[in-house]
Amino acid sequence: MAATTVIIASYSGFLKEEATSVCAAAIKALTEGIRRSTATTLMGLRNDLMQAGEALKQCDDAPISIESLCELFVRFVTRTALDVPDFGSCKALLIERGEMFAQKAQAARDRIAQLGAPFVTDGAMVLTHGYSRMVLGVLLAAAARGCHFSVLVAESHSGGGGHATAHELARAGVPVTMIEDAAVAHAMARTSLCLSGAEAGGAAAVVESGGVLSKTGTFQIAIVAAACKKPFYIAAESTKFARKFPLSQLDLPAAEARASGTARGRRGPPPPTLRAETPSRDYTPPSYITMLFTDLGVLTPSAVSDELIKLFT
Repeated sequence: MAATTVIIASYSGFLKEEATSVCAAAIKALTEGIRRSTATTLMGLRNDLMQAGEALKQCDDAPISIESLCELFVRFVTRTALDVPDFGSCKALLIERGEMFAQKAQAARDRIAQLGAPFVTDGAMVLTHGYSRMVLGVLLAAAARGCHFSVLVAESHSGGGGHATAHELARAGVPVTMIEDAAVAHAMARTSLCLSGAEAGGAAAVVESGGVLSKTGTFQIAIVAAACKKPFYIAAESTKFARKFPLSQLDLPAAEARASGTARGRRGPPPPTLRAETPSRDYTPPSYITMLFTDLGVLTPSAVSDELIKLFT
């Protein structure tokens, strides 16, 4: 098997391709792992793939769902492997199926856009935050259908991904207004629907309960939307479905639960005992989510566990 550094380098390289999603990049890197593997048996190849998955998990921008994604990848590519008489042909088949799986992951964005666009109606005001390729795909597809709507985009600091979303929507001719994250509740009264992705810099998950691990701020928008009786939708690929079951913010991965640093003050250096927490993800329970737009269809949160069972059996 290629060294883990080669797998990580492949993953980083695929991520730089503009049209490649995080999950598709991980799948392509795993396929590259098969291509470079020196294993001579199917069992050895499976072990190499699991090691590659462990290497990808160490990447800062790897999906939280990478463990489930790796298991799903192994199941998909090895499903018919035993029907091939020799290992050389078997390996070629696995590479072919890996490339097919990556293409399927890439096509998910168009499928989600087609399913989600009809939910954006004429005259609607859509509230979103941060940057999500899936959300952007839904909104651009709605605009392409001739729908006239406007978008409120929360900045989503500290990364400020909302500015990238606003720029792309404005370039497509969609009316956009930027708001501060703290102004979400103020803006909710004029909002028709809220739309978020299962993203955190491109990496998050839809968990077994139908809840979502996503960019910090998603949960607070969902709470305000529920209080104001506004629908809250999630757009996410099925490759981000993860066999995890968090119950609260305390169950987030250790690295995400309490990301912290030295506090910054506007009036000189802060006291040395003052700290600032900047978690990149939060957990939104399924009770706050109206529907999920996925490449498997438009799902209720309760349907996610059923789809996970289908994927892994």
